Amino acid sequence: MRKLSWFVGAIVMTTAGLYTAVSLARWEWSRALFFGLVFIAAELTVVAGALFAKLSTIERRIESVEAASSARSGPDPHILDALRSGRDEHDRFPWLEVDPRDVVTRTNVFITLVVGGGVLLTAGTWVIDKVASRTVDPGREAKLGQDLDAIAYRGGLVVDDMEARARSRPDQEDDRLTSFLHPRR
Repeated sequence: MRKLSWFVGAIVMTTAGLYTAVSLARWEWSRALFFGLVFIAAELTVVAGALFAKLSTIERRIESVEAASSARSGPDPHILDALRSGRDEHDRFPWLEVDPRDVVTRTNVFITLVVGGGVLLTAGTWVIDKVASRTVDPGREAKLGQDLDAIAYRGGLVVDDMEARARSRPDQEDDRLTSFLHPRR
């Protein structure tokens, strides 16, 4: 399977390279760009395959060396001691503990974070609002009005024979449909 994938990668690279050269010779730039991208993609795939193959070889060698060394002796006692000493239960978050007697005089860190975050968020929105209000001038507003006017809805829909026949009773006018199709100006 591995040889087949290498063979397919080589065929794709060769074909894409040839089609790129032919397209360039015929001055077909779009095709040349497309086949160039296919060539680069195939090349990157082949390079990635080669790197993964080399990494798997290195990984197998490392595993065989580790298996041989662990078979000779057990784990290093210094490493085991370091791991076991790291398990000691110590208070990692002492500021989270609340003493029931000290609730009134102590400010909690979470309240400080929430209030500080609110102040920063409010200050940021105030700055954005001030900058946005300074960048709008009457000329830009007029230009925006012209741009929006160009795409504005201008009235009713065009009624053709098929739509007129689609009404349930063409002899009676439906005011809602008529006002939608031909609004008053």
